[in-house]
Amino acid sequence: MTFMAKTIIAAIDVQDGKIPEWMLLYEAGWIELEGEEPFLVDRKAFETLISFVSRRGNDIVIDYEHQTLKGVKAPAAGWIKEYRWEEAKGISVRVEWNDEASEHILKKEYRYFSPVSIVRKKDKRLIAVHSVALTNAPRTNHLTPILAKLGEEFRKENSDMEFLKSLIAKLGIEAGADENKVVEAVEAVMAKANKGPEQVEVVAKDVLQALDLTEGDSSTVVASIHALKQSSKGAVSREEFDRLQKDLNKRDADEVVAKARLEGKISPDQKEWADAYALRDLDGFKTFVAKAPVVIPVEELPNQRKKGEGVIDETVLAIAKMMGNTEDDIKQYGGLQ
Repeated sequence: MTFMAKTIIAAIDVQDGKIPEWMLLYEAGWIELEGEEPFLVDRKAFETLISFVSRRGNDIVIDYEHQTLKGVKAPAAGWIKEYRWEEAKGISVRVEWNDEASEHILKKEYRYFSPVSIVRKKDKRLIAVHSVALTNAPRTNHLTPILAKLGEEFRKENSDMEFLKSLIAKLGIEAGADENKVVEAVEAVMAKANKGPEQVEVVAKDVLQALDLTEGDSSTVVASIHALKQSSKGAVSREEFDRLQKDLNKRDADEVVAKARLEGKISPDQKEWADAYALRDLDGFKTFVAKAPVVIPVEELPNQRKKGEGVIDETVLAIAKMMGNTEDDIKQYGGLQ
């Protein structure tokens, strides 16, 4: 989806020396803008706007001359507290004006308001409001690049939210669940999938697909969910998330190669090739290991010690730790003295 940010201009209707509690923010129908494409305001647009406001959890600010967009000191003139849809009329809002702004309006020092609107290009429909400004200028040309940047930021935020919605749907939990509930649901799925102490926890295929993972255990998936939480809060970039996933993939590849060496399926001089193969195509490498013959008897593996010698192979110890076993467990139950 692609989004556009637009500003429109409308007058504040002061009657009998009073500012109305409710004011019409958008008229219903197609909003015409000079020099720009029109956009649509209807009930569906209103419902999408309400969803946006609820998700943000903050009142939308009314400032002076779009100062909120300019990165300068931006005192609030008022705050939008409620919204309502009126058939054939449009979207009205209830505003709590600050005393100073009320005085400006009553003295006709400010006569117009200008909402910064987020419009979806696909259907030209209003879907969100960034802020509203008190202004006397019908058009502010230098806002154009700022609005373009705003549209891009909203696109990225919406993309993250769409990803989270997709994951929620695949998990079968209630729409609108927060990130903590998503993590709980993933952990519950993995708890059911855990079949025994000798098996690595298996994650539901749908969850893995939603996270763009080929295979994973509980730590992998939960780490990915937490990375998504950070991304949605703007604390972790997409590049950082990709690096995290790359590290997780390498860890999975290292585990599979280590297991193949332990089983004698690859020789020491094949390790570099095996590492690259597993990192590039983990499923393909697993298929190779399953079909490949034993090329080195286990008792002849490098650093392997015979029963009774009291030294544990490093590869054996590494895999044992993955399974929750200690060196003492191996010595006690594995026949090593």
